[in-house]
Amino acid sequence: MKKDIPKLVAQAKNGDAHAFALLYEDIYKDLYRFAFCMMKQAEQAEDAVSSAVLHAYEHLHKLRKNTSFRSWMFQITANECKKQLRLQSKVFPHPADEVLETASYAVDYEGKFFLKQAMALLEETERLIVGLNIFGGYNSREIARYLHKKEGTVRSSKSRALEKMRTFLDGADAD
Repeated sequence: MKKDIPKLVAQAKNGDAHAFALLYEDIYKDLYRFAFCMMKQAEQAEDAVSSAVLHAYEHLHKLRKNTSFRSWMFQITANECKKQLRLQSKVFPHPADEVLETASYAVDYEGKFFLKQAMALLEETERLIVGLNIFGGYNSREIARYLHKKEGTVRSSKSRALEKMRTFLDGADAD
């Protein structure tokens, strides 16, 4: 049974915590995958999603269109990831250390390990574009509006990012 998201949002805005819990349950996996794509570590992704959900719950009354809940949640999560990444860069100024740390993180499957490494090679904006597209299901037009960029710029950034990943993964397969 597909949930009536706008109706649940309206109920949550009126103080129904159960309705918000249902909304959260519906979107959590996608938010987590997206945050993991941005943060590159499970614990940090969980922290970012938790902070984003708390922020959303406290500010749900600011959501103008009940039908925009999903994109609103992704925007809050992206902002939380960016904020945490900025704080991390002040504490850990050497990105190479982060990549090594990411590489040593235990992953169950070899493919996930290499995919995670490939994502780590991308610039923050490229990770954001790929993550919003793959995990959020957003098209280039929607991503362009969110990032305040031209649609063609988003498409070419996504193409370059996927090519970087493909090149890395092809090299990893050869090893």
